[in-house]
Amino acid sequence: MSSDNFYYQFFNIRQSYPHQQATWEAVNSTKFPLLIKAPSGSGKTEAILAPFLSQFISNQFDIAPRLIYVLPMRVLVNSVAERIEKYAKRISQSISVKVHHGDVPNSPFFIADIVVTTLDQFLYGFARASSQVGKHIDMPAGSIASSMIVFDEAHMYRDEFTFSIMRAILEILYQSRIPFVVMTATMPESLEKSLFENIKDYHQISGNDVIQSTLTINMPDTPLYSSGQVNIPDDVLEKVKTKKTLIVLNQVKRAQRVYEEIKQRLDLSDEQIVLLHSRFTKKDRQQHEKKALSLIPNKVDGTMRIPDNIGVVISTQVLEAGIDFSAELLLTELAPADCLVQRAGRCARYEGEKGEMIIFPVENEKGYLPYKKEHLSKTLAWLQSHPDFNIKNFNEVCSFVSQTLDYQANDYEARDTLIDLYECVLYADSEPRNIQLRDGKSATIVVLDIPESGKGKIEDKIKAYVLNNPSLLKDNFINVDIGIVWALFNDGNRPIQWEIQWRYNEKKEKEIFIFNLIKGKKKPDEKDSRIDPFRTYIIDSKYYKQDKGIYPDVSFII
Repeated sequence: MSSDNFYYQFFNIRQSYPHQQATWEAVNSTKFPLLIKAPSGSGKTEAILAPFLSQFISNQFDIAPRLIYVLPMRVLVNSVAERIEKYAKRISQSISVKVHHGDVPNSPFFIADIVVTTLDQFLYGFARASSQVGKHIDMPAGSIASSMIVFDEAHMYRDEFTFSIMRAILEILYQSRIPFVVMTATMPESLEKSLFENIKDYHQISGNDVIQSTLTINMPDTPLYSSGQVNIPDDVLEKVKTKKTLIVLNQVKRAQRVYEEIKQRLDLSDEQIVLLHSRFTKKDRQQHEKKALSLIPNKVDGTMRIPDNIGVVISTQVLEAGIDFSAELLLTELAPADCLVQRAGRCARYEGEKGEMIIFPVENEKGYLPYKKEHLSKTLAWLQSHPDFNIKNFNEVCSFVSQTLDYQANDYEARDTLIDLYECVLYADSEPRNIQLRDGKSATIVVLDIPESGKGKIEDKIKAYVLNNPSLLKDNFINVDIGIVWALFNDGNRPIQWEIQWRYNEKKEKEIFIFNLIKGKKKPDEKDSRIDPFRTYIIDSKYYKQDKGIYPDVSFII
């Protein structure tokens, strides 16, 4: 079957793009490793899926019997998995598509036909982390060895430590002859050279402008948020009234304040506006993602769906990739070049559309966080010196990204990580904390109603509440950087003052224990042992709002 026939019959795409055709030929010819660089919304996912899924028609698995699709964030996994499953079921109902990440650990052994996962979970499986898979430590590593591995949105990690881990993984896959593909829309040349420095014979496919749309850029002088105040000009607010609008802020607390301001000034109902960021519980985050798709135009099976009335989505970086919708108006704070390009990819996304992008400066005092100040300065200078920049032109985008960003792996850390990974693969890792993906570590926060004081110990009341409502721990949790837990614990209001632990009692039965972290009124300090990674903490529900998340937010960490 030809690529065009396959795309039309199973993907409902009448004519595949040149980079999709090139990918079809490269993958079927097993030309690995493969780097695919193409614009946002140009069908990179379909490009790699088509040749893999075609094996199930011919019943010849010359590429690989499995596909492991790796994404940088769990917030992207569910929507991408749904998209992949829709295509797979058109070919055969027996093709299994599974999600595996911290929220949905459905395939810890990576044995489905297609597994969509995060880089963290892929790393744990690769390193044979025994606490992740029990006694079956060889199964995920064996599954990886017999799969084609796809690393999508490979530019999004943004720190040298994670890029060093990724470089080490790519080099081991390369030496092991395991086929892999790296896909990106905005990878600077510095990162490409760094990741592939020791992989000399990789193949590259570049996409051109395949979607003709127009996005004008305006750059006002006043920050959207400064000194605790939201500054939305009246003329911009008038546009928000009439256009499907996406607003992206760089920090959660700023996104919360802009959400409050716009909702109040435009007198919007909960059905007309939604806020997205990383500090929502699993249950609320899923609801907000669905609402976002109901507010902004998007395509379903190739058919455009345009919601009625006002639609406003306010978000942080979590929306920069993975969500397939197209706003008419984009308000965004200044961010590194790759971030701005990804945000622009959610506005005037489809063929023939026209949109407007307004890039606001950030305030001087810590306004650049969580990014590097130099990256924002270089981005701003480049934009100011290129007033005719077309952010929908892929060649111009590549220049924009490469000339302002210097992402790369750290050579020393990459070599050190190679040694750690080899040891993990040889001997298995008893705990996932011994090999980590990011320079920071994570912890879990559970949102619970803390009972008022009265008869009986509060610890016992919390324990009884949890035991009587087991779904709370599944639906009301948030995975965060340990720095966020520390900031909440160190806050004067003490939103966090309880910890949940699971221990075995004398009967060797697993039991829940609740600990008061401020008993004895010990003051927090920089080496406080009460706040550690990989532990579970409780936040009082009075510091959490269903429409705003943890509130007020107290951290610069996204």
